[in-house]
Parts: sequence; structure tokens; C-alpha cells
Amino acid sequence: MSAAAAVAPSSPAQQTEAVAPTPAASAAPAVSVAVAPTVTSTTPVAEATPGPISAGRPARTSLDWRALASMPGVTFSAEEITDASSGTGAMSSAHALRTHSDFAVTLDFEKLMGWSGLTVYAQHKTKTGRNGSGEASFVQNYSNIDADNFRSLGEVFVEQRAFDDRLRVKVGRIDFNSEFAGTDNGGGFLNASMGYSPSIWAAPTYPLPSNGLNVFVTPREHLTLAVGVFDGLDGAPAAPGHSSQFQIAQANQTWSLGSRALPGRVGVGYFRHTGLFLASSDADDVEPHLPGTHGLYGTLDQTLWQGAPRSSEDGAARPSIAAFVQLGNSDRNVQAVNAHSGGGLTFSGLWARRSSDVFGLGFTNASWQGGGELISEMYYQLPVLSHLSLMGDWQAVRRSEAGANRWMGSVLSMRTIVSF
Repeated sequence: MSAAAAVAPSSPAQQTEAVAPTPAASAAPAVSVAVAPTVTSTTPVAEATPGPISAGRPARTSLDWRALASMPGVTFSAEEITDASSGTGAMSSAHALRTHSDFAVTLDFEKLMGWSGLTVYAQHKTKTGRNGSGEASFVQNYSNIDADNFRSLGEVFVEQRAFDDRLRVKVGRIDFNSEFAGTDNGGGFLNASMGYSPSIWAAPTYPLPSNGLNVFVTPREHLTLAVGVFDGLDGAPAAPGHSSQFQIAQANQTWSLGSRALPGRVGVGYFRHTGLFLASSDADDVEPHLPGTHGLYGTLDQTLWQGAPRSSEDGAARPSIAAFVQLGNSDRNVQAVNAHSGGGLTFSGLWARRSSDVFGLGFTNASWQGGGELISEMYYQLPVLSHLSLMGDWQAVRRSEAGANRWMGSVLSMRTIVSF
């Protein structure tokens, strides 16, 4: 992104001190002092403007942001997302206008000082506006930026790659979903459950990433093994004499199919939280507080069709059709959502004149003891300018409770995305 305008360093003020005359010795001879000739420059020089100086403290210089942003290895990025939503039927209270913005800086120390594989990342996030999903009592948030208002640090971490990227270690304040349980082809949907399964309970993710350590090993091509350990106190308190941690492990296998090398990926994972949870059941044989929860999940991404590039330029967009599938299952004695399934299709660049447009169809189904919530979603995203995209999204909601299947209504949203 383009950095903020540079601020010219202020000119240091000059300070003149009065020197008390020294009494001359009567016998001292006269001393002749040579004075250097004044050099006249033909280049005009801006006159320094005197300013106040605190005694004993050096003058401060302003940070030149333009020069900093132009340094090799320093990357700034910013994004602002605004969602406007309106609901019908039982979802009529889902109307909301909210904005989420983030600003981030990435430091590549290999380019900055020759330290191979070292990266430092820092992010600040802000969310303002109504929490539409919370007001309408959605089990699965219909907007992935819905949360109570906040202003805080997002992810802040140090990452080191080694052995030709076969080993990667990340430590700091981390959102688990940036590395685990996500889908490549489901990331464009608005519903939060398309990002990761809601059966993964009390996870350190938006809006509260937490301190953690992630380790990734690639023992052979196309296979990656990942382990993450996070502070779990934001998700659940620690049981007496125990710690509260969120632990997760995942294996990813990638491949390419056919003559067009259609990319695919499968991920299988296990999570465990060691905190203290309220039991979801009030049965006499179930303790009211249970130590920990755990579960399994799986994700699948596959490009089904890919056309020829729209132009001869390198990196030109290709029209494509891609699919994704999600599955999750966890402890029904603890979790409100103990089973989940989801999936969808995305259609990218099918029209030659709109080669970057994306159309998506998907569903997500969350189940709990005695009920469930099924949401169908359809969206269309189109870039308007190089830094501006618009997105229209429609979601229909059905609930099943006590054996009855009930139509709840729908939510229509318009999203604007400004990114640099």
C-alpha cells in the first residue's frame, strides 16, 4: 500500500550563548587569528526557522514514513470492511451496519538485514457498529465481522522458516484459523461457519487471538504436519490445579489432478481444550462442570474445472469452478454445537468481461442436542476499482427444535471491501 505522506524533519534551532569577557593579561602579546574566507554558494538554501529547545535535551526529528515504506522488506497493508444487513421474518432484528478495519506491517528480515527466513508481523484491528448476529440470536454468525465493539491488537508474531521451508515456527499472538481448520475455497462467504467449523469450541480466533506457538513440518512434498498450543483462558477458565490451553494438530495433503493440474487439498485435525466448561446437559448423571473438551474435524478443497487464461500476461486470471467440504464432531456433553457439516461451490471469472468476479453457493449445518440450524448462502463479489470490491450476500435460515423444522427468515447483506 502507499504509505502516509512523509513529514519533513524540522530544522534544528540554533542556540547562542553569551560568553563573559576574560580580563586580558597586561603582558600578553597580540595574537593574529586567521579567519577562513566565506564561501558563497550559488544554490539557494532554505532559511532555518528557530524553534524552542529544552535545555539539555536534543531536538527531536520526525519519522519519515515514506522513506520507511519504501525500504526493501517493509510492507504495509490496510483493509476496511463495511457490512450493511437487513433481515426478514424471525430474523428481522438482524439489521445492522458495522465496520471492521485493520492495519498491518510485515518486516522481512532477509531483505532488511540478511537474516534468512525471519519475518515479524504486527496488526491492529477495530470493529464498530451493531452486532447483528448477536442481536438476532444466530448460532452461526451470518457475518464474519460480527462481534462486540473493540479496538485492540490483532495478530503479532515472529515467524522463522528453515531447511528450505520444510520447517516453520511461529510464536506470538496468533489467530488459530489463519493456520488451522480453514478452507481455501470457502473463504469468500460471509457466514463465519464457512471459515471454520463451529464444532471447534472456545478457539482463539476473531476477535480475540491469543498467545501461542505453532510448528509446521513438511517431511515430503505435498504433506504438511502442524501443531499449535495456545493460551486458552479467553475461551474457558482453568480448572483448579490445571492450566487452560487450546491444543490442535492437523495434517494437510495436497495434489494436482489431470492434465490441467487441478489443485486439491485435504486437512484432518484434532483439537483439545483443557479449560473448565459448563455441562450442556442438566441430567443427574452429568457433572455441572466438566474439565475440557475435544473433537475432530476435516476439510476438503478441490478445483473441479479450470479454463485457459484470459490473456497472455503472467498471472492472468483463469475461469474456474471449485468446491469445498467441512465436517466436525465434538463432545456433546460440553458443547452447544457438537456436530457440523458444510460445503459449497465457487464460480470465478466465467464471463470474459468480468474475469475477476466470483459467485458462490453454499450451506452450513450446525447441530446440538435436540436441535440444529441450517443456513444456505449465495453471494456475488465484483471488483469495482483496483482497491475496491462490492459484494451482495443472501442467507436463508431454518431451525429444527423438538422435532419441528421451522423457517426462520433470511438476511440480505451488502459488503464493501477497501484494501491497500
